[in-house]
Amino acid sequence: MQDPKQVVRAFVDAHNRHDIEKLMGYLADDSKMLDVAAPIPLNSKADVRKLYEMIFESLPDIHFEITGMVCEGNEVFAAFRTTANGKGKWMGRDITGMRCDVFEGVHMRIENGQIQNTMFYSDSATLSKQLGGYATAVSSRY
Repeated sequence: MQDPKQVVRAFVDAHNRHDIEKLMGYLADDSKMLDVAAPIPLNSKADVRKLYEMIFESLPDIHFEITGMVCEGNEVFAAFRTTANGKGKWMGRDITGMRCDVFEGVHMRIENGQIQNTMFYSDSATLSKQLGGYATAVSSRY
């Protein structure tokens, strides 16, 4: 079984390869995810799959570069730089040619080699500015 840091690295590697099946395999069936920059509610693993399908379609070269990682027991916090170039529509807006370059963080709880809980911390203001403004799932509910 992989240690928690290895699981997070493997998740990021699957993300960078846009391997949705592998990415979903790292999430426990009852995993929870919160991402304040997500344009849709993430109430299930199926919702997370839909989010990544949307991301990989509109940001076909999206890449996470891990810039730091801290692990305590089964809890991991990773900081990373996210870069991407837009293509097509994102939340109804044409983002073709728009560049995304932000620093983000993620806190994950790993249990039995799978991600049980994920909380992304995104610079939503910068993302919104870089991608032409969009309403997030969280902000659109309030």
